[in-house]
Amino acid sequence: MQSQLRPGKHLPEHAGYFEVSGAHLYTVQHEVKAPVARVLLVGPFASERHNSYLPWVRWARYLAANHIEVLRYDYRGIGESTGAFDDMTFEDWGEDVRLLSGWLADCSPHVPFLLHGLELGAVLAGKAFNQGFGDGLLLWSAPATANQALRTTLIRWVNLEQIFKRPEERRTASDYIRELEGGTPQEVEGYRWSTKLWRESFDFALPEELASETGAGLAFQRPIRSIKLGRDAVPLAKGGTPAHDEFKDFISLFFENLAWIEANFTVQNSSATYA
Repeated sequence: MQSQLRPGKHLPEHAGYFEVSGAHLYTVQHEVKAPVARVLLVGPFASERHNSYLPWVRWARYLAANHIEVLRYDYRGIGESTGAFDDMTFEDWGEDVRLLSGWLADCSPHVPFLLHGLELGAVLAGKAFNQGFGDGLLLWSAPATANQALRTTLIRWVNLEQIFKRPEERRTASDYIRELEGGTPQEVEGYRWSTKLWRESFDFALPEELASETGAGLAFQRPIRSIKLGRDAVPLAKGGTPAHDEFKDFISLFFENLAWIEANFTVQNSSATYA
């Protein structure tokens, strides 16, 4: 298989809504004829969805251009999905991953299905994988807990505030955390974080079995790849402030991860085999 984009070739992308409990998830399916694999992209959390949107979509299109069908979506209560963000829990977002995983895997049961999570999405994908979903797992910058993901988002937001607010109006990350732990919801980049969400984030963790890529591969007997994205991956990964984000060429990152997928998943005689 040639691991590159196919210039000028139009690949269909179908936007729609997937019904879940009390809401509808906005989804985009990057359709491929006779796909060699299918991937559910579980993206970053809340405002980071907007910051990383362009390279995340380019990654989906890159996979589709190389015969891998992709489904990407917005979390319940985030982006173009319906539902009230204030009422959502990590368990709600975990249920979304499981429901979408089941649907996508059922599209073609004999085609390998992978879960791919970025940052908080990596925790959600990892927990679903631990529960038996997916033939493989790809993690980018997986935090140990949801709280780690929230803290880095908060620090990024505070750094941005330091640029645009007068000294007497500036607040530190500690100020926000103190208010959250004291029972006062806080707005962070347009999303209202509840005290409940903050408290639950400490216990919503990546399964211990996935802490070591080598150990996880032996434990699950399914292909697993986990990498930490560096500062050169901004804005796909967090770093600095949104004001400093600029578009980069991610072709080397895309190529490397596509090569891993191609090396571990093939479709032969209408059945999945793993290299």
